[in-house]
Amino acid sequence: MAPAASSSAPSFSSADALLSSFRFERVLSEDPRALLVYLLGTAVPEGQSERAPCILKLEKTPYAPDEAPSLATPGAWSKLQTVTCNDIYSTSLAWFAPGRTTADVQILSICPATEKHVKKYSMQVSRLVRETPELYETVVKPYMDSLSPSTISWVYNILDGTAEAENVLYRDDDPETGFVLTPDLKWDQKTLSALYLLVLTQDRTIRSLRNLRTRHLPLLRKIRQECERVAMERYGIEKGELRFFVHYQPTYYHFHVHIVHLSYLSFSGITVGQAHLLDDLIDSLSLEVEASNSGGPAPLQSWFERRTFTYSLGVEHPLYALLKEKGA
Repeated sequence: MAPAASSSAPSFSSADALLSSFRFERVLSEDPRALLVYLLGTAVPEGQSERAPCILKLEKTPYAPDEAPSLATPGAWSKLQTVTCNDIYSTSLAWFAPGRTTADVQILSICPATEKHVKKYSMQVSRLVRETPELYETVVKPYMDSLSPSTISWVYNILDGTAEAENVLYRDDDPETGFVLTPDLKWDQKTLSALYLLVLTQDRTIRSLRNLRTRHLPLLRKIRQECERVAMERYGIEKGELRFFVHYQPTYYHFHVHIVHLSYLSFSGITVGQAHLLDDLIDSLSLEVEASNSGGPAPLQSWFERRTFTYSLGVEHPLYALLKEKGA
Protein backbone atom coordinates (compact mmCIF):
# COMPACT_ATOMS: atom_id res chain seq x y z
CA MET A 1 0.00 0.00 0.00
CA ALA A 2 1.27 3.43 -0.88
CA PRO A 3 2.17 5.80 1.95
CA ALA A 4 -0.07 8.58 3.11
CA ALA A 5 -0.04 11.93 1.40
CA SER A 6 2.65 14.46 2.12
CA SER A 7 1.55 17.41 4.21
CA SER A 8 4.38 19.71 3.10
CA ALA A 9 3.40 23.26 2.21
CA PRO A 10 3.95 24.64 -1.31
CA SER A 11 7.44 25.99 -1.98
CA PHE A 12 5.97 29.35 -3.07
CA SER A 13 2.58 30.90 -2.41
CA SER A 14 2.72 33.34 -5.32
CA ALA A 15 4.45 33.97 -8.64
CA ASP A 16 5.84 37.24 -7.24
CA ALA A 17 7.58 35.37 -4.44
CA LEU A 18 8.93 32.77 -6.87
CA LEU A 19 10.34 35.20 -9.45
CA SER A 20 11.73 37.59 -6.83
CA SER A 21 13.79 34.74 -5.44
CA PHE A 22 14.78 33.07 -8.71
CA ARG A 23 18.38 33.38 -9.95
CA PHE A 24 18.92 32.28 -13.54
CA GLU A 25 21.74 29.84 -14.36
CA ARG A 26 21.10 28.43 -17.84
CA VAL A 27 18.54 27.38 -20.43
CA LEU A 28 17.79 23.67 -20.19
CA SER A 29 15.85 23.39 -23.44
CA GLU A 30 13.46 25.26 -25.68
CA ASP A 31 10.86 24.38 -28.28
CA PRO A 32 10.24 27.11 -30.87
CA ARG A 33 7.24 25.23 -32.27
CA ALA A 34 5.47 24.94 -28.92
CA LEU A 35 6.71 28.40 -27.84
CA LEU A 36 8.12 27.25 -24.53
CA VAL A 37 11.45 27.32 -22.72
CA TYR A 38 12.79 25.59 -19.59
CA LEU A 39 15.14 27.61 -17.36
CA LEU A 40 17.35 26.30 -14.58
CA GLY A 41 18.27 28.42 -11.61
CA THR A 42 18.01 28.55 -7.85
CA ALA A 43 15.46 29.98 -5.44
CA VAL A 44 14.80 30.07 -1.71
CA PRO A 45 11.51 28.30 -0.89
CA GLU A 46 9.30 30.18 1.54
CA GLY A 47 10.06 29.33 5.16
CA GLN A 48 13.57 28.16 4.32
CA SER A 49 16.94 29.90 4.36
CA GLU A 50 18.96 28.06 1.71
CA ARG A 51 18.74 28.24 -2.05
CA ALA A 52 17.54 25.14 -3.92
CA PRO A 53 17.60 24.14 -7.60
CA CYS A 54 14.56 25.53 -9.39
CA ILE A 55 13.16 24.90 -12.87
CA LEU A 56 10.88 27.38 -14.60
CA LYS A 57 8.78 26.50 -17.63
CA LEU A 58 7.60 29.55 -19.58
CA GLU A 59 5.06 28.91 -22.32
CA LYS A 60 3.16 31.43 -24.43
CA THR A 61 -0.57 31.02 -23.96
CA PRO A 62 -3.10 30.46 -26.77
CA TYR A 63 -5.40 33.25 -27.91
CA ALA A 64 -8.78 33.38 -26.21
CA PRO A 65 -11.69 32.79 -28.63
CA ASP A 66 -13.34 36.15 -27.82
CA GLU A 67 -10.00 37.92 -28.21
CA ALA A 68 -9.58 37.14 -31.92
CA PRO A 69 -11.57 40.07 -33.41
CA SER A 70 -9.60 42.67 -31.47
CA LEU A 71 -6.27 41.27 -32.65
CA ALA A 72 -6.96 42.62 -36.15
CA THR A 73 -7.07 46.23 -34.91
CA PRO A 74 -4.15 48.62 -34.23
CA GLY A 75 -5.36 49.20 -30.67
CA ALA A 76 -4.43 45.65 -29.66
CA TRP A 77 -0.75 46.43 -30.08
CA SER A 78 1.63 48.86 -28.39
CA LYS A 79 4.07 48.61 -31.29
CA LEU A 80 3.89 47.39 -34.89
CA GLN A 81 6.93 46.83 -37.07
CA THR A 82 6.79 45.87 -40.74
CA VAL A 83 9.47 43.32 -41.66
CA THR A 84 8.79 42.89 -45.37
CA CYS A 85 6.22 43.57 -48.09
CA ASN A 86 6.27 41.72 -51.41
CA ASP A 87 3.40 41.64 -53.88
CA ILE A 88 0.38 40.22 -52.01
CA TYR A 89 2.44 39.11 -48.97
CA SER A 90 3.68 40.98 -45.92
CA THR A 91 5.25 40.13 -42.55
CA SER A 92 5.17 42.26 -39.39
CA LEU A 93 6.07 42.02 -35.74
CA ALA A 94 3.66 43.14 -33.00
CA TRP A 95 3.85 43.79 -29.26
CA PHE A 96 0.75 43.40 -27.09
CA ALA A 97 -0.68 46.60 -25.66
CA PRO A 98 -1.18 46.90 -21.89
CA GLY A 99 -4.54 45.80 -20.59
CA ARG A 100 -4.84 42.48 -22.40
CA THR A 101 -7.46 40.44 -20.54
CA THR A 102 -5.72 37.08 -21.07
CA ALA A 103 -2.25 36.21 -19.82
CA ASP A 104 0.65 36.29 -22.27
CA VAL A 105 2.70 33.53 -20.65
CA GLN A 106 2.04 30.57 -18.34
CA ILE A 107 4.76 29.95 -15.75
CA LEU A 108 5.25 26.55 -14.09
CA SER A 109 7.89 25.83 -11.46
CA ILE A 110 9.57 22.88 -9.76
CA CYS A 111 11.42 23.72 -6.56
CA PRO A 112 13.37 22.04 -5.11
CA ALA A 113 14.16 20.36 -8.46
CA THR A 114 16.03 17.06 -8.40
CA GLU A 115 18.75 15.91 -10.79
CA LYS A 116 16.09 13.71 -12.38
CA HIS A 117 13.98 16.80 -13.13
CA VAL A 118 16.98 18.60 -14.61
CA LYS A 119 17.78 15.68 -16.92
CA LYS A 120 14.14 15.28 -17.91
CA TYR A 121 13.77 18.88 -19.09
CA SER A 122 17.25 19.22 -20.62
CA MET A 123 17.75 18.91 -24.36
CA GLN A 124 18.82 15.34 -24.98
CA VAL A 125 18.94 12.62 -27.62
CA SER A 126 16.29 9.89 -27.42
CA ARG A 127 16.54 6.25 -28.41
CA LEU A 128 13.98 3.50 -28.98
CA VAL A 129 14.03 0.60 -26.53
CA ARG A 130 12.11 -2.67 -26.57
CA GLU A 131 10.90 -3.72 -23.17
CA THR A 132 10.12 -7.45 -23.05
CA PRO A 133 8.19 -8.96 -20.12
CA GLU A 134 11.51 -10.32 -18.85
CA LEU A 135 13.13 -6.88 -18.94
CA TYR A 136 10.15 -5.44 -17.12
CA GLU A 137 10.56 -7.94 -14.28
CA THR A 138 14.36 -7.74 -14.04
CA VAL A 139 15.01 -4.08 -14.85
CA VAL A 140 11.95 -1.80 -14.94
CA LYS A 141 10.11 -3.11 -11.89
CA PRO A 142 13.20 -2.95 -9.62
CA TYR A 143 13.82 0.58 -10.91
CA MET A 144 10.24 1.57 -10.03
CA ASP A 145 10.59 0.00 -6.58
CA SER A 146 13.78 1.98 -5.96
CA LEU A 147 12.05 5.36 -6.38
CA SER A 148 11.16 7.32 -3.28
CA PRO A 149 7.41 7.50 -2.50
CA SER A 150 7.89 11.26 -2.13
CA THR A 151 8.15 11.58 -5.93
CA ILE A 152 4.38 11.10 -6.16
CA SER A 153 3.33 12.75 -2.89
CA TRP A 154 1.64 15.47 -4.98
CA VAL A 155 -0.62 12.77 -6.45
CA TYR A 156 -1.68 11.57 -3.01
CA ASN A 157 -2.27 15.17 -1.94
CA ILE A 158 -4.84 15.52 -4.72
CA LEU A 159 -6.44 12.14 -4.02
CA ASP A 160 -6.67 12.90 -0.30
CA GLY A 161 -8.07 16.39 -0.91
CA THR A 162 -5.21 18.27 0.76
CA ALA A 163 -4.11 20.06 -2.43
CA GLU A 164 -5.86 21.48 -5.52
CA ALA A 165 -9.27 20.59 -4.08
CA GLU A 166 -10.74 23.74 -5.56
CA ASN A 167 -9.81 22.55 -9.06
CA VAL A 168 -11.32 19.07 -8.89
CA LEU A 169 -13.99 18.53 -11.55
CA TYR A 170 -15.10 15.07 -10.42
CA ARG A 171 -14.35 12.90 -7.40
CA ASP A 172 -15.26 9.28 -6.76
CA ASP A 173 -13.73 7.77 -3.62
CA ASP A 174 -14.50 4.13 -4.39
CA PRO A 175 -11.20 2.31 -3.68
CA GLU A 176 -11.49 0.13 -6.80
CA THR A 177 -13.36 2.14 -9.44
CA GLY A 178 -12.97 5.67 -8.09
CA PHE A 179 -10.83 8.47 -9.46
CA VAL A 180 -10.27 12.22 -9.40
CA LEU A 181 -10.61 14.36 -12.53
CA THR A 182 -8.78 17.68 -12.53
CA PRO A 183 -7.42 20.17 -15.06
CA ASP A 184 -3.81 19.44 -15.95
CA LEU A 185 -1.36 22.16 -14.96
CA LYS A 186 -0.45 22.58 -18.62
CA TRP A 187 -3.94 23.92 -19.44
CA ASP A 188 -4.88 27.55 -18.86
CA GLN A 189 -8.49 26.44 -18.09
CA LYS A 190 -9.81 28.90 -20.68
CA THR A 191 -8.85 27.78 -24.19
CA LEU A 192 -11.12 24.84 -25.00
CA SER A 193 -9.18 23.82 -28.10
CA ALA A 194 -6.17 23.24 -25.80
CA LEU A 195 -8.18 21.45 -23.07
CA TYR A 196 -6.03 19.10 -21.02
CA LEU A 197 -7.50 17.10 -18.14
CA LEU A 198 -5.92 14.51 -15.85
CA VAL A 199 -7.44 11.42 -14.22
CA LEU A 200 -5.80 9.99 -11.08
CA THR A 201 -7.13 6.62 -9.92
CA GLN A 202 -7.92 5.88 -6.28
CA ASP A 203 -6.47 2.37 -6.67
CA ARG A 204 -2.84 2.86 -5.67
CA THR A 205 -1.83 -0.68 -6.66
CA ILE A 206 -1.98 0.17 -10.40
CA ARG A 207 1.38 1.75 -11.16
CA SER A 208 1.30 1.59 -14.95
CA LEU A 209 -0.62 -0.08 -17.76
CA ARG A 210 1.56 -3.17 -17.15
CA ASN A 211 -0.59 -3.74 -14.05
CA LEU A 212 -3.94 -3.59 -15.86
CA ARG A 213 -6.10 -6.72 -15.60
CA THR A 214 -9.63 -7.64 -16.65
CA ARG A 215 -10.88 -6.72 -13.17
CA HIS A 216 -9.99 -3.11 -13.99
CA LEU A 217 -12.46 -2.89 -16.89
CA PRO A 218 -15.20 -1.28 -14.73
CA LEU A 219 -12.70 1.43 -13.69
CA LEU A 220 -11.55 2.16 -17.25
CA ARG A 221 -15.09 2.26 -18.61
CA LYS A 222 -16.22 4.54 -15.80
CA ILE A 223 -13.33 6.92 -16.51
CA ARG A 224 -14.37 7.20 -20.14
CA GLN A 225 -18.11 7.54 -19.42
CA GLU A 226 -17.94 10.00 -16.51
CA CYS A 227 -15.22 12.20 -17.99
CA GLU A 228 -17.15 12.51 -21.26
CA ARG A 229 -20.20 13.52 -19.24
CA VAL A 230 -18.30 16.11 -17.19
CA ALA A 231 -16.64 17.58 -20.30
CA MET A 232 -20.03 17.96 -21.97
CA GLU A 233 -21.80 19.44 -18.94
CA ARG A 234 -18.99 21.79 -17.94
CA TYR A 235 -17.44 22.80 -21.25
CA GLY A 236 -19.95 21.78 -23.92
CA ILE A 237 -17.40 19.40 -25.48
CA GLU A 238 -18.82 16.29 -27.12
CA LYS A 239 -17.23 12.89 -26.56
CA GLY A 240 -15.97 12.68 -30.14
CA GLU A 241 -13.81 15.74 -29.46
CA LEU A 242 -11.76 14.12 -26.68
CA ARG A 243 -8.65 11.95 -26.86
CA PHE A 244 -8.08 9.63 -23.86
CA PHE A 245 -4.63 8.07 -23.59
CA VAL A 246 -2.12 6.53 -21.20
CA HIS A 247 1.66 6.91 -21.36
CA TYR A 248 4.19 4.10 -21.24
CA GLN A 249 6.73 4.69 -19.89
CA PRO A 250 4.84 7.13 -17.69
CA THR A 251 6.45 10.16 -16.07
CA TYR A 252 5.38 8.91 -12.63
CA TYR A 253 4.24 5.51 -11.43
CA HIS A 254 0.66 5.99 -10.34
CA PHE A 255 -1.90 5.04 -12.97
CA HIS A 256 -3.33 8.10 -14.65
CA VAL A 257 -5.16 8.96 -17.86
CA HIS A 258 -4.58 12.03 -20.02
CA ILE A 259 -7.57 13.68 -21.71
CA VAL A 260 -6.99 16.33 -24.36
CA HIS A 261 -9.08 18.09 -26.97
CA LEU A 262 -8.73 16.53 -30.40
CA SER A 263 -7.43 19.86 -31.72
CA TYR A 264 -4.54 19.95 -29.25
CA LEU A 265 -1.59 18.53 -31.19
CA SER A 266 1.41 20.73 -30.39
CA PHE A 267 2.98 18.60 -27.69
CA SER A 268 5.11 15.45 -27.63
CA GLY A 269 2.83 13.45 -25.33
CA ILE A 270 0.79 11.95 -28.17
CA THR A 271 3.83 10.38 -29.86
CA VAL A 272 3.37 6.89 -31.29
CA GLY A 273 4.93 4.38 -28.91
CA GLN A 274 4.37 6.52 -25.85
CA ALA A 275 0.63 7.22 -25.96
CA HIS A 276 -1.82 4.30 -25.80
CA LEU A 277 -5.48 5.08 -26.40
CA LEU A 278 -7.79 4.25 -23.50
CA ASP A 279 -10.21 2.63 -25.95
CA ASP A 280 -7.45 0.25 -27.10
CA LEU A 281 -6.69 -0.71 -23.49
CA ILE A 282 -10.37 -1.42 -22.86
CA ASP A 283 -10.62 -3.43 -26.06
CA SER A 284 -7.56 -5.57 -25.23
CA LEU A 285 -8.92 -6.44 -21.79
CA SER A 286 -12.39 -7.10 -23.24
CA LEU A 287 -10.89 -9.59 -25.71
CA GLU A 288 -9.24 -11.35 -22.76
CA VAL A 289 -12.66 -11.73 -21.15
CA GLU A 290 -14.16 -13.05 -24.40
CA ALA A 291 -11.33 -15.58 -24.79
CA SER A 292 -11.77 -16.89 -21.25
CA ASN A 293 -15.53 -17.22 -21.81
CA SER A 294 -15.23 -19.05 -25.12
CA GLY A 295 -14.36 -22.38 -23.57
CA GLY A 296 -10.68 -22.36 -24.50
CA PRO A 297 -7.79 -22.40 -22.03
CA ALA A 298 -7.39 -19.12 -20.17
CA PRO A 299 -4.02 -17.39 -20.67
CA LEU A 300 -1.62 -17.77 -17.77
CA GLN A 301 -0.79 -14.07 -17.92
CA SER A 302 -2.62 -10.89 -18.82
CA TRP A 303 -2.06 -9.30 -22.24
CA PHE A 304 -0.19 -6.41 -20.64
CA GLU A 305 2.10 -8.81 -18.79
CA ARG A 306 2.95 -10.69 -22.01
CA ARG A 307 3.46 -7.69 -24.31
CA THR A 308 6.75 -6.24 -25.50
CA PHE A 309 6.51 -2.45 -25.44
CA THR A 310 8.59 -0.29 -27.77
CA TYR A 311 9.05 3.32 -26.69
CA SER A 312 11.62 6.11 -26.69
CA LEU A 313 13.69 7.23 -23.71
CA GLY A 314 16.09 10.12 -23.34
CA VAL A 315 19.65 8.86 -23.07
CA GLU A 316 19.97 10.73 -19.75
CA HIS A 317 16.99 8.90 -18.27
CA PRO A 318 18.31 6.55 -15.54
CA LEU A 319 16.17 3.73 -16.90
CA TYR A 320 17.78 3.98 -20.34
CA ALA A 321 21.23 2.97 -19.09
CA LEU A 322 19.77 0.02 -17.19
CA LEU A 323 17.85 -1.23 -20.22
CA LYS A 324 20.74 -0.64 -22.63
CA GLU A 325 23.02 -2.71 -20.40
CA LYS A 326 20.59 -5.62 -20.86
CA GLY A 327 20.41 -5.16 -24.63
CA ALA A 328 16.95 -3.57 -24.89
